[in-house]
Amino acid sequence: MKAPVLHEPELEFRAGNRHIDPRYGISVYGPADADSPTGPRQIPIALVGPAQAVDGIRSWLQRCQDPIEAKETKPGQENLHQPFPGFSADSPFGAQLVFDDALVREIPERQLRRLARADIASATADAVGLYADAARSLAETGRCRVIICARPEELQDKEDRPSSEEAAGDREEEQGEREAGGDFHDLLKATAVTLPAPLQLMRKETWTGIPAKANGQTVRPLQDEATRAWNLHTALYYKAGGTPWRMQRHSSDLATCYVGVSFYRSANGNELHTAVAQVFNERGDGVVVRGGTAQISKTDRQPHLTVSDARQLLLDALAEYRTTHGHQPARIVVHKTSKFTTGETDGFHEAANLREIDHVDLLWIQRRGAPHLYRTGQLPPLRGTSVQLGARSLLLYTLGSVPYFRTYPGLYVPQPLLIRPAIHGTDLLTASTDILALTKMNWNNAQLDERDPLTLRTAYRVGSILKHVPPNARIATRYAYYM
Repeated sequence: MKAPVLHEPELEFRAGNRHIDPRYGISVYGPADADSPTGPRQIPIALVGPAQAVDGIRSWLQRCQDPIEAKETKPGQENLHQPFPGFSADSPFGAQLVFDDALVREIPERQLRRLARADIASATADAVGLYADAARSLAETGRCRVIICARPEELQDKEDRPSSEEAAGDREEEQGEREAGGDFHDLLKATAVTLPAPLQLMRKETWTGIPAKANGQTVRPLQDEATRAWNLHTALYYKAGGTPWRMQRHSSDLATCYVGVSFYRSANGNELHTAVAQVFNERGDGVVVRGGTAQISKTDRQPHLTVSDARQLLLDALAEYRTTHGHQPARIVVHKTSKFTTGETDGFHEAANLREIDHVDLLWIQRRGAPHLYRTGQLPPLRGTSVQLGARSLLLYTLGSVPYFRTYPGLYVPQPLLIRPAIHGTDLLTASTDILALTKMNWNNAQLDERDPLTLRTAYRVGSILKHVPPNARIATRYAYYM
């Protein structure tokens, strides 16, 4: 049995320059759209929260205009933590945040203190109402590109683990369903999903650098200041309409539309729906399409689509692709975490046939239960290690030891992905190379290695928010509103 290691995918930055590390690429070359007239240069920021938090966020963001030293590392592992180059017009980002007192909405401390005395569901609903009203009044001015919300400390909801956008998360976070009525992040974003400007939530520890504690114990790990600055400002740049980096694309490559499909339960728990995130390989922009109701299969107890719903879902996805690019893709790749039924396979192919698209890959990506590999020594297998287990299955380590870091940067034993094509003729090497590249397309995390391809990561995030949006309500299609 052979276990070849795929090359670490390169990313594209300013003027077509390439590197494997997003932080190095931006520091040396600048963002991918740095020379584009549409790239953000001035980014007006609105702030929502209690007065002390608003002042703290603004003060820290102004500090981040200047470079921040990297965390100390062991000799030879300098690439693991890199200095933040600053975020200003004169920095490699070539953009600066603009603050205006008129773009501030302070939440009175009196109203926030009431949250601590209410039950979780009521407190969360009240907090969402306060912040949503403030965000709406700011967005409707048309003067801000991103709205930063300081998460209320008084709110003790069901967010038992932070999201990656708060720069303090477990890198192997499971994006499972959270208890309805108890997730401030998802409920607020669901309420604000049609506003003219996307939201960015921040926890206090992000700008203070002081870990949150409960009963004398640290609630969640806290990244070093340079890493927090990298992750936050990369997200702000993207949410303001910028393109920090792109996937590498050769001139001979087919224009590909990557689609991630996942299922989520409605807030009342009675129905299943499907959430789709599209990622265009040329830019990495995600576009969200909501599909029809799924049904639980009696065979595997998993949600699946009927032929007609699968066909319509992909037709809607392709319509959004055409709106964005002005043409249809030459290739479609669908990623799903459950097995494809015959109805789903037929429906997706019918949609492709209607749009005269010949190249279709349907990939079942299993995130659990895959066999593990063991490597001589103390470190786990290299990221990119792949093993073809048969004609129609391939094991791929998207997390693992990274030669560029000269270590394994994770905290837990890495779990490989098991990739299974639903149809014959799929090139498993091409499929796994695409998946490895898509793991680098997360603008909430500027480190080069993630576990999940963005097609699945976006689908998880989208589903956790859309479960709180009425089925017939209008939604934002741009992924920036969900991250």
